[in-house]
Amino acid sequence: MATTPVQPATSPYVPRLPAAARDATAQVIAAWLVVALSGVFSAAVTPRGPVTGTQVVVLITATTLVGGLLGWCVRSRWAIVAAPALHVAGWELARATVFRLDGPTFDRPRFDVTMGVILFVAVHVMYVVVAGLPMLLGVLGGRAWQRRTAGPAAVGSVVVLLVVGAIGAFLVRPGHTDPVPGGVATVTTVRLGDAEQWVSMRGDRADNPVLLHLSGGPGSSDVGWVRSFNRSLEDDFTVVVWEQRGAGKSYPALDPTTGLTLDRLVADGIELTTWLARRFHESKIYLTGNSWGSTLGVLMVQRRPDLFHAYVGTGQMVSQRETDRLLYRQLASYAVRTGDRKLRQQLAALGEPPYRDVLGYAWVMEYYDVLEPYRHVPEFDAARGLSGFFPDEYSILDTWNELRGFADMGGLVYPQIQGVDFRRDVPRLDVPVYFLQGRHELTARSRLADEWIAQLRAPVKRVYEFEYSGHNADAEEPQRYHDLLVSAVLAETYRR
Repeated sequence: MATTPVQPATSPYVPRLPAAARDATAQVIAAWLVVALSGVFSAAVTPRGPVTGTQVVVLITATTLVGGLLGWCVRSRWAIVAAPALHVAGWELARATVFRLDGPTFDRPRFDVTMGVILFVAVHVMYVVVAGLPMLLGVLGGRAWQRRTAGPAAVGSVVVLLVVGAIGAFLVRPGHTDPVPGGVATVTTVRLGDAEQWVSMRGDRADNPVLLHLSGGPGSSDVGWVRSFNRSLEDDFTVVVWEQRGAGKSYPALDPTTGLTLDRLVADGIELTTWLARRFHESKIYLTGNSWGSTLGVLMVQRRPDLFHAYVGTGQMVSQRETDRLLYRQLASYAVRTGDRKLRQQLAALGEPPYRDVLGYAWVMEYYDVLEPYRHVPEFDAARGLSGFFPDEYSILDTWNELRGFADMGGLVYPQIQGVDFRRDVPRLDVPVYFLQGRHELTARSRLADEWIAQLRAPVKRVYEFEYSGHNADAEEPQRYHDLLVSAVLAETYRR
């Protein structure tokens, strides 16, 4: 019987890539891995995004080079958008998990409140501009060189470098302050506690008395506002605006956040006061504060009255917690009165103060003009928008930092001031005190201020009402503010 011969078993044929193709594949994989890791590394070094000029320059340079490497290795056109997208995704994921820090800039984006939208732009969109856009340009440059056509590649590289350089220069170009012949005009850093913090100092005469202004917030800077509305004060004072840690140009001093306590901020203010008195050969200085600055100012004066000629408060705060409660109830009554069902539901979801985060407070404050409307001074209305965020002293990066700092510092300090109530904690101040209150201030603030001022004991205590002002009498009626500081405060308290 015939049999069919058995064929020996053979292994199936597996095609193998040529060595050059395998090397190219490994090169592409490595390039994509570098892009992803660059985002993670950036999150480790700059979890809040770049906060200094050096960090901006380094980040722009690094992402351009990484993009160029990928453009050289990967031929797909999708790499032009995929590379920056992967880098940004790596940064976002790593900063939200492994390298997460304290503050609203690390919370889920919110678009139901104006501050949330501004914060999204200041954190996420700006990072795309600083890191994603240079990487995209780098990919384009790398692709040009990969084609091995020297002329177009050289031209493309020059264009990439020029555009990337323009982005960096636009962001970090330093601000300036106009010189004052024979006077004081400087923006400098002072080491307070463990952090370098910025101060702006201007005055027509170097021997004028010193006035330290404390900005609202927490986390805001009044450098632009003081220059816009109160420049005339420079005729009679050396005006100093302090950017507290976490605010404006001092935003890099926010971390470590364990040091951002109310007690530390008061101590910083006292250290700065001592430095200013020594710097200008004065025994004491003047202190003005608006809103949050009035809270900090009272605590500074209470701790070291010997350092101050007088204290001047505008938009005077007394108890943040009680003010928030009154505002919440006032807004709830408004919702019932107007039949606004949506507003009632939003308030119920938000819950009574203290709020879970500072964005809840910011949302309520958007109803400021609805609760107790009044006609603003036209000049104030025209200038109170974003103009204060772009003073001459600032770079674009500084403005970016102020937008982030207003949320981050506010978010960290807001819970700490819930227990402060001057009606209980500050029965007396051992310096002359002057309160310049707007007639249209929110009742939730003015009622508490009236209660506290009535019981406050001080060597001199004067209250002036500003007819056309609300929370910002210093900016809404700047001429009267200036006149009172000179004719009343300075005349009654200054002895050289």
